[in-house]
Amino acid sequence: MRRFDPRHLQEREVFLKLGHIDVQHLCSRIRAGVLRGIGLMDTVCPPSTQFAAHNKIDSPKAYHLFPDFGHEVLPGFQDSVFQFMMQLCLEPS
Repeated sequence: MRRFDPRHLQEREVFLKLGHIDVQHLCSRIRAGVLRGIGLMDTVCPPSTQFAAHNKIDSPKAYHLFPDFGHEVLPGFQDSVFQFMMQLCLEPS
Protein backbone atom coordinates (compact mmCIF):
# COMPACT_ATOMS: atom_id res chain seq x y z
CA MET A 1 0.00 0.00 0.00
CA ARG A 2 2.83 2.35 0.86
CA ARG A 3 4.20 2.28 -2.68
CA PHE A 4 1.08 2.06 -4.84
CA ASP A 5 -1.67 3.57 -2.69
CA PRO A 6 0.00 5.60 0.07
CA ARG A 7 -3.25 7.31 1.07
CA HIS A 8 -5.15 3.99 1.13
CA LEU A 9 -7.76 5.31 -1.29
CA GLN A 10 -8.21 1.85 -2.84
CA GLU A 11 -7.56 -0.25 0.27
CA ARG A 12 -10.99 -1.86 0.30
CA GLU A 13 -10.74 -2.91 -3.36
CA VAL A 14 -7.20 -4.25 -2.92
CA PHE A 15 -8.14 -6.45 0.03
CA LEU A 16 -11.31 -7.59 -1.70
CA LYS A 17 -9.20 -8.86 -4.62
CA LEU A 18 -6.61 -10.41 -2.30
CA GLY A 19 -9.42 -12.32 -0.62
CA HIS A 20 -9.85 -14.32 -3.82
CA ILE A 21 -6.25 -15.58 -3.82
CA ASP A 22 -5.71 -18.95 -2.19
CA VAL A 23 -2.03 -19.68 -1.73
CA GLN A 24 -2.58 -23.43 -2.00
CA HIS A 25 -3.03 -22.98 -5.75
CA LEU A 26 0.53 -21.63 -6.02
CA CYS A 27 2.19 -24.48 -4.10
CA SER A 28 2.85 -26.58 -7.18
CA ARG A 29 5.42 -23.95 -8.21
CA ILE A 30 7.60 -24.50 -5.14
CA ARG A 31 10.85 -26.29 -5.98
CA ALA A 32 12.94 -25.69 -2.86
CA GLY A 33 12.77 -27.57 0.41
CA VAL A 34 10.17 -26.29 2.86
CA LEU A 35 10.04 -26.23 6.66
CA ARG A 36 6.88 -24.95 8.31
CA GLY A 37 5.98 -24.15 11.88
CA ILE A 38 2.28 -24.63 12.49
CA GLY A 39 0.47 -23.40 15.59
CA LEU A 40 -2.66 -25.48 16.02
CA MET A 41 -4.44 -22.60 17.80
CA ASP A 42 -3.79 -20.17 14.92
CA THR A 43 -6.96 -18.25 14.04
CA VAL A 44 -5.23 -15.98 11.49
CA CYS A 45 -3.88 -18.83 9.33
CA PRO A 46 -5.88 -21.84 10.53
CA PRO A 47 -4.08 -25.21 10.47
CA SER A 48 -6.57 -26.58 7.93
CA THR A 49 -5.48 -23.98 5.39
CA GLN A 50 -1.81 -24.55 6.18
CA PHE A 51 -2.16 -28.30 5.66
CA ALA A 52 -4.11 -27.74 2.43
CA ALA A 53 -1.14 -25.78 1.11
CA HIS A 54 1.46 -28.13 2.60
CA ASN A 55 -0.12 -31.18 0.99
CA LYS A 56 0.20 -29.62 -2.47
CA ILE A 57 3.94 -28.97 -2.20
CA ASP A 58 5.87 -31.51 -4.28
CA SER A 59 9.36 -30.60 -3.08
CA PRO A 60 10.92 -32.01 0.12
CA LYS A 61 8.92 -30.70 3.04
CA ALA A 62 8.49 -30.96 6.79
CA TYR A 63 6.53 -29.24 9.53
CA HIS A 64 6.78 -28.80 13.27
CA LEU A 65 3.52 -28.70 15.22
CA PHE A 66 2.94 -26.42 18.19
CA PRO A 67 -0.38 -27.55 19.74
CA ASP A 68 -0.77 -24.67 22.23
CA PHE A 69 0.29 -21.79 20.01
CA GLY A 70 -1.47 -19.53 17.55
CA HIS A 71 -0.20 -16.91 15.12
CA GLU A 72 2.85 -15.94 17.15
CA VAL A 73 6.53 -16.64 17.69
CA LEU A 74 6.92 -20.40 18.02
CA PRO A 75 9.45 -21.25 20.74
CA GLY A 76 12.57 -22.93 19.45
CA PHE A 77 11.41 -22.83 15.85
CA GLN A 78 14.02 -20.22 14.91
CA ASP A 79 16.71 -22.77 15.81
CA SER A 80 15.01 -25.35 13.61
CA VAL A 81 14.92 -22.88 10.74
CA PHE A 82 18.60 -22.13 11.22
CA GLN A 83 19.47 -25.83 11.15
CA PHE A 84 17.27 -26.32 8.08
CA MET A 85 18.99 -23.45 6.26
CA MET A 86 22.44 -24.70 7.25
CA GLN A 87 21.59 -28.11 5.81
CA LEU A 88 20.60 -26.46 2.52
CA CYS A 89 23.95 -24.68 2.44
CA LEU A 90 25.82 -27.95 2.96
CA GLU A 91 24.00 -29.90 0.26
CA PRO A 92 25.85 -30.23 -3.06
CA SER A 93 24.24 -28.17 -5.82
